[in-house]
Amino acid sequence: MVRFDRIYSYDDMFQYLQELAGRFGSFTILRMIGESHDERLIPMLRVGTGAKVLLCTAGIHGRESLNPTVLLRIMEDYCTAYEKKETVGGYDAYTLLNRYSICFIPLANPDGYEIAVRGFSAVRNPLLRRLCKMRRIPSAEWKGNARGIDINRNFPCMSYTQQLLSEFPASEQETLTLMRVMSDYDTVGYLDFHSRGELLYYYRHAMPDTYNQSCRRLAEYLSALCGYRLGLPEEEFPTGSAGGNSVNFYSEHIQQPAVTVETVPDSCGFPLPLEQCERVYDQVRRLPLGVLACSAAASRNIRRLRDRRVTFC
Repeated sequence: MVRFDRIYSYDDMFQYLQELAGRFGSFTILRMIGESHDERLIPMLRVGTGAKVLLCTAGIHGRESLNPTVLLRIMEDYCTAYEKKETVGGYDAYTLLNRYSICFIPLANPDGYEIAVRGFSAVRNPLLRRLCKMRRIPSAEWKGNARGIDINRNFPCMSYTQQLLSEFPASEQETLTLMRVMSDYDTVGYLDFHSRGELLYYYRHAMPDTYNQSCRRLAEYLSALCGYRLGLPEEEFPTGSAGGNSVNFYSEHIQQPAVTVETVPDSCGFPLPLEQCERVYDQVRRLPLGVLACSAAASRNIRRLRDRRVTFC
């Protein structure tokens, strides 16, 4: 079982994902979806047998080191519940994961994660290591990848603003990897796990009211599950340099509901304290299944309306 009293390295997590895929091979697929600039593979574990997919990412910001471990534990819970036909927090995991699948990407930025938990010595490429150190940012507070680029400001969407001369929209391999996954699968939604604040961001300035209303309804449902408050529309971009993130790209190009889940209290500093892991896990472990339950309910409502029209005709 994934433990919350230790820090898992990238290699630890990679090995554990391989073990999960081996133990639950009849309904999981481990896929290498890309490679980081420091030549680390980016793994994705697909859990379930349904064609339609929920995408869950964590670790886009290196310093947000608790969410990858929490997501790993959630994957383990869902796999065990599916195999034993048990519920998770009241949700029928077996039924939902036969109808849908969940694509978990717990380390979308493996280089940044390794820098945050192990220091700059974890960067294999000596040139990239030197460039990172020149930024004069403590390793525990490192958000970017091994090129020093914030992945969550690098997506080609309406809110993109150039941060550094060395980057442009989708300049980073990690960004392109997530963009490919978003376009390759028939997704019903996207949850992106970040830290801090214990809140849910759902509003997209570039999207129409109908989209934002749909996202708000989902966010309200998830808020009831985890206890996090909803972020206000004006909080989506607190500064002019906060755009270009993954949920905005997904919303604009895929146009399915997307919610940013901000875990841990705002008072937590970096490195994030390990004792928060259990708390975060208890709060968010039901959220992916909750999204699938909402999607299933929406599909049933659409079928009822369609059947009603047929009857009236």
